[in-house]
Amino acid sequence: MAYKITAEIKKGWQSWGAIVLHRDSKLTEKLLIKKLSTVKTRFGISKVDVHVRNFTCERV
Repeated sequence: MAYKITAEIKKGWQSWGAIVLHRDSKLTEKLLIKKLSTVKTRFGISKVDVHVRNFTCERV
């Protein structure tokens, strides 16, 4: 089964933006925040505040 995930995301100081993901497995809002909050930089891995609104996960 395939899933379509849509949400509005705000990472750190950036403005709100929309994302659309297509995945083979279900994804919860908490898992999406966990995946997007880890950022790899030249200095290593750091965490960024992530806010999510209008999250939907639909089976297609």
